[in-house]
Amino acid sequence: MLALWSVSFVLLCVWRFSYAQYEHMGYLLGYPEPVQDLYTAPELPKDIPRIQLRLAGEKRKHNEGRVEVFYEEEWGTVCDDDFTIHAAQVVCRELGYSEAVSWSPSSKYGKGEGRIWFDNVHCTGNEKSLAQCESNGIGVSDCKHTEDVGVVCSDKRIPGFKFVNTLTNNINQPLVRLRGGALVGEGRVEVLKNGEWGTICDDNWNLVAATVVCRELGFGSAKEALSGGQLGQGMGPVHMNEVKCSGFEKSVTECPFNMDKDSEGCSHEEDAGVRCNVPAMGFQRRLRLSGGRNSFEGRLEVLMERNGSLVWGTVCGEGWGTMEAMVVCRQLGLGFASHAFQETWNWPGAVNADSVVMSGVRCAGTEMSLSHCLHHGEYLSCPKGGGRFAAGVSCSETAPDLVLNPQVVEQTTYLEDRPMFMLQCAYEENCLGSTFSSTPASSYRRLLRFSSQIHNNGQSDFRPKASRETWVWHDCHRHYHSMEVFTHYDLLSNNGTKVAEGHKASFCLEDSECDEGIEKRYECANFGEQGITVGCWDTYRHDIDCQWVDITDVKPGDYIFQIVINPNYEVAESDYTNNIVKCRCRYDGHRIWMYNCHIGGSFSAETEDTFPGLINNQVTHR
Repeated sequence: MLALWSVSFVLLCVWRFSYAQYEHMGYLLGYPEPVQDLYTAPELPKDIPRIQLRLAGEKRKHNEGRVEVFYEEEWGTVCDDDFTIHAAQVVCRELGYSEAVSWSPSSKYGKGEGRIWFDNVHCTGNEKSLAQCESNGIGVSDCKHTEDVGVVCSDKRIPGFKFVNTLTNNINQPLVRLRGGALVGEGRVEVLKNGEWGTICDDNWNLVAATVVCRELGFGSAKEALSGGQLGQGMGPVHMNEVKCSGFEKSVTECPFNMDKDSEGCSHEEDAGVRCNVPAMGFQRRLRLSGGRNSFEGRLEVLMERNGSLVWGTVCGEGWGTMEAMVVCRQLGLGFASHAFQETWNWPGAVNADSVVMSGVRCAGTEMSLSHCLHHGEYLSCPKGGGRFAAGVSCSETAPDLVLNPQVVEQTTYLEDRPMFMLQCAYEENCLGSTFSSTPASSYRRLLRFSSQIHNNGQSDFRPKASRETWVWHDCHRHYHSMEVFTHYDLLSNNGTKVAEGHKASFCLEDSECDEGIEKRYECANFGEQGITVGCWDTYRHDIDCQWVDITDVKPGDYIFQIVINPNYEVAESDYTNNIVKCRCRYDGHRIWMYNCHIGGSFSAETEDTFPGLINNQVTHR
């Protein structure tokens, strides 16, 4: 009897292993498939908070990890107090797994960060979302992250499961982006954490981690992992340090890192970057530079279809600017635009390509090809014609990147009632309110004043576009101005309507201060060279003429204050999205408060949506 049982057991084991080996192949033709439940997305009552779950933490499989909850634009964790296998069942099914296998208390997968969204969770196991389980209330907890709970889910997925994002305000919130790169697929790596974009420290940064970033962004593997802020320095927090990826993660945010010292000992001089392997699209074969002194400059010639044939011709120089030149340099793999030319007298180009084949070009600056920009198409309009009036560019492997310090704006803001007789220079520069001319000479103007500290975080010096011999002497300020318009200041209502404005009508560029070890190179005095050195900043103090907004006619209320640097793109930069600063502003008629000042693009899209007005300077000043 015992022998018979042993034989039966062996046969059962052999059958189970054989079945497991070929289970993925399905049933033979003619045999019906087993009936499976069809998945339908759960419908939750309106009073249930909408949350999103993920599994995170230290080295683990895809179906296990620390339970993390996304709510109110912030990732947080769940406390292990009263947590049971029933709660784990709800978590796993909400993530698309068929069931829970086990759960782990005491931060087995590492300590999380942010809020502890759920504590003392009581689930029956039948809830459609963890938010439906009884708890202390979302965000109410007395736990520490040493009590973060983790789960292990079954390998099997729910048949037909599709992730449905129940967060209507989170449909578009990528977690990783590249900034400061000249070409597609390269840049400084920035990650979104707790609603704020920050960088990754280059400690232990390697090709494996870089490949995770590239794959996450839709490129192939990484060809280079960059360190030392080679693609420009970021602003804001350093979110991750000592990142150690296995290479199988779906996002670099899932890779283990040193949570005890995210940014300890790290500065933005150590920002990590990547260069990804990008599929060859052949865009560079559609245009060329001709007549220049080197391969980085020349008259632009493009290959276009005309009358059924492909012909080389020029681009109309009318309206040609920096953003269009940026696209050309990127398409040719030559880096950033250095200058955009509307006339190319010194670059004769190919004789058989003088005719204009493209006109009315308008680019956002992010396009991969000039053909993706708006243009007139087959119906050309170019009164001056091509030849000497054709568009041209010069390109550079590096570019400056100006960033305004938002904390300085917030900390130096105040009101001044300035007598009319002290505003002569301001009158000459047209930086007073429209009612100035009708104001009695014995009265005053109310000015919103603040300081500007403008850093160059790029890879090359910021130099004025205008040549030295065209700089304008300003008698009031006793120095030469090298840029006609450098900064715009706008005060907006909460619905985005402009209620007051100011500007630096002209500007003197110089190094006020520099990071340790960097020498000043530019000084306005005595007709000196003007510019901002990499690693230095130019400070315009609050007590300088026109460093204000005239709010004499503004009523008390809540507003949004906005500053835009280099608004007309007179000088090419590696990143224009960070040229804008926005602040909340409250004015009671006597005092003013500035708060929540931040660089454009430094917060999540959801947060930025609460600041109406400009997304960046490309929207308005064009």
